[in-house]
Order: sequence, then C-alpha cells, then structure tokens
Amino acid sequence: MAANLEANQTLVTASLAPSPAGRINGWNDQPNSRGTLDILWMCLSTTFLCTYTILCLNCPARNEGFWRTQARKLLWMAIAIAGPEFVLTAAAGQLAAARDSVKSFHALGFTKWTYRHGFFANMGGFELVPADGGPFRINSKHIHWLVSRGYISVPEVSDEELWDKSKQDTIAKLITCVQVAYLILQCIGRAASGLAVTTIELSTVAIVGCTLMTSLCWLDKPLDVYYPVQIKMDITMGQILQEAGPIAARPYRQTPLDFVDDLRPSWALNIQTFMKMPVGPFQRPIPRIGDSRLPWLTWTESSVLCLATLTYASIHLVGWNFEFPTNTEQILWRVSSLILLGTTIAFWILESIAMWYRYGGGQEILIKLFTSRTAPVDSVASSEPKQACTADDNTYLHEAPFEPRELPLSWEFWSIFPIAFIYGTARTYILVETLVGLRSLPWTTYLTVEWAQFFPHI
Repeated sequence: MAANLEANQTLVTASLAPSPAGRINGWNDQPNSRGTLDILWMCLSTTFLCTYTILCLNCPARNEGFWRTQARKLLWMAIAIAGPEFVLTAAAGQLAAARDSVKSFHALGFTKWTYRHGFFANMGGFELVPADGGPFRINSKHIHWLVSRGYISVPEVSDEELWDKSKQDTIAKLITCVQVAYLILQCIGRAASGLAVTTIELSTVAIVGCTLMTSLCWLDKPLDVYYPVQIKMDITMGQILQEAGPIAARPYRQTPLDFVDDLRPSWALNIQTFMKMPVGPFQRPIPRIGDSRLPWLTWTESSVLCLATLTYASIHLVGWNFEFPTNTEQILWRVSSLILLGTTIAFWILESIAMWYRYGGGQEILIKLFTSRTAPVDSVASSEPKQACTADDNTYLHEAPFEPRELPLSWEFWSIFPIAFIYGTARTYILVETLVGLRSLPWTTYLTVEWAQFFPHI
C-alpha cells in the first residue's frame, strides 16, 4: 500500500512533458488524481440536489407569484444546509399529523383517506368555500370536524388524482440518488484505501444523511402544488359558528375554524410572537397554511427523531483526527463538533422538561406519550379548552382534562435561546472551515480510489 501511495504521489506532482512540437508522444496513463474543483463540485452539487429537490413545502397563497414561492423554497434550502435536523423535525411532525388524520377518518368509516390525503390537507391543499364570505384554507382536522357534523362530504379526490397534482420529478430524484450513492461510496472507499477525506465531504455526508431521512418522511407528500381543491359548502359560516356554541364565539386569529384547530403551535405563531416579531401574512383569514408548525410526537417518534439528530451531530466527530491546515483549526473543529453534539443533547433534555411542565406532567403526559393519538390530537394542537362531546359523537374534540400552558414558556425560551446561539456559532464555523480548509490539504486527498483492489481478480 505504501509503495502504491508513493507511486501515486509521483503521478499527482509530475506533469506530462510535451515535445518541442507541442505534442505528447507515446502511451500515457491517465493520472490517478482529482482536482480541488472536482471535490468542490461533487459536494456542492450533491448538497443542492438533496436540499432543493426534496423540499415539499405547503401550498402558496393564490396571489403569490413564482419568484415569491422560489424565495420561500430558497429560504428553506438555506435552513436545510445550516440545520438539516430542523427540516427533519418539521417533516416528522407532518408525517405524524398525516397518520393521525388517517386514523381519525378511518374511525368515521372513510377508509379511502390515505396518508397522501392527510399530507395534502395539512399543506393547505383544500380550500373551503362557505355560502357567505370568501374561501379560506383548511386542514385535515377542520375537514374531519365538518364531515363528522354533516356540513360537508369527504372530498372525492382519489389518491392517484392527488399524486397527479404533484410535481415530483422522477429523473431529478434518480439523479439525486445516484449522486448521493456516489458521494457515500467515495468516502467509504477512500477511508478503506487510507486516502484522505476532506471536511467538506464529511459535512456533505452529514447533510445528505439528514435530508434522506427527511425525504422518507415526505414520501407521500405532494410536491409544488400551487392550486388547492375547493370544497363548496351550502351553509354559511355564521350558521356553523352559531351551532358550535360558546367555544366558537371568540374572535378568530387565523381562520373562522380556529375553535377546531388554530394552526398552533408553530414557530411563526408562537415563537415569533413571543419575540415581538411581525408575523405575516397579515390577511385574515390567512391565505395559506405556514410550513413552521411545531410537531406533537409520541414517545417512540420523539426517540427516533432524537436518535436521528444525535447521529447527524455525531458524524462531524469523524473528522477528529483529520489533517487541517493549522493546529488551531483542528482544535476549533473538535470543539465545534462537541458543541453540536452537546447542544443537541441539552435541547432534548430541556424540551422534554418543558413539555412535561407545559402539559401538567403526571398521568396526562404519560397518556399522551404512550396511547393512541387519534382522540387527543386536537386538544394538543390548540391551547384553548375543547367542548365536551357525547358518546356517539365521532369527532376529534373532547373535553380536555387540563389546559396546556402557552408555548414557549418564558424559562424555556431563555434557556434554549443561548443554546441555539452557541449551536449556530459552532455550525457556522464548521460550514466556513469546510471551504477555507481546501486551501491546504494532504496530498492523498487528490488521489482517486482504485476500485479494482476491492474485487477478487486474477
């Protein structure tokens, strides 16, 4: 192996000598090397494919143009690069919400309601058109409540018709899969051959791993749907609100059906409001359902998500003994990698304590974590207490045994905020170092893998 590396070093450092006529004579083997541009192009193209093509954002508002929707997608692409576990958390929550909708509709006897219907409804794919007033977006909980009371019928849209509205590009996904497989095999092959792996390749593998899990969560979610399916209603919203009783008497914040589900908790409606930041859109009812809703997950789902985020943070520790341009950069990489892992652990501990406190602890939180979430899901989604229902009333709503405290709690925010700041600083250094570190690399970085040595041959 040492002899091969020495020979390859000669190939990397030597140049082919042309004749006086400007031609290269004789047989010349292809140099066993790659350039800095090859490394950079492979990592950047793979990152772009994984963070852009897999994004399944909610339906835009009717008055939003192409560039506004693209700007939103680029914003989420930046989030997927800076903190891919945040997008994974959102996708996991959407998957859980779609599954809850399937359970609830099946309980009503509508067995043709699928995960795809749940995703489509929760992304604002259905628009309610009451007899009075303008149309507004509704989600699966709103539809379930209206259907259970006979105000509307279940939307007669088949699973295939919903998928036909999706802009999923099979070729783009195939190219992404090939590019990802190539990157991962390259890193494995280089490590097995004793060749250097760059920090930008390692960081790209971490992003790719997280986005692949995100893509699995969004497997049934339609992509880039622009126009919703309208559900026309023969009665007025005023009649619905009157029949709903005192629970619907309060002024709504998002849509007239806030008493069923007010689309909270979410980053925009809870965290930004807590921070006194302006929250758009300012039109009411809101013209679209936002992408930043915070998930409610069972204990099992939270455990899997925790493991996934810890795995993402731990990948950077693989570069502990990498060769860096300076010793200071190596120390900073090690410190930053430990910070990523440590802050992730601290976040999960604090958030678990906050969730326990917010929902009262004791029996209530244990029931929510370990039992079916079909019935209580609406009571969790809103901080407002729900009205009681009769035994034969097939609805999400039930009388909440307690009223959860508002999110975020003051101590929760001020304890997690510095952790998030420290995490952001460490993550920024890692992203910068992956590019700055390309200025000086071990010479084996530029050697390509001899794949033939991994296969038996004569």
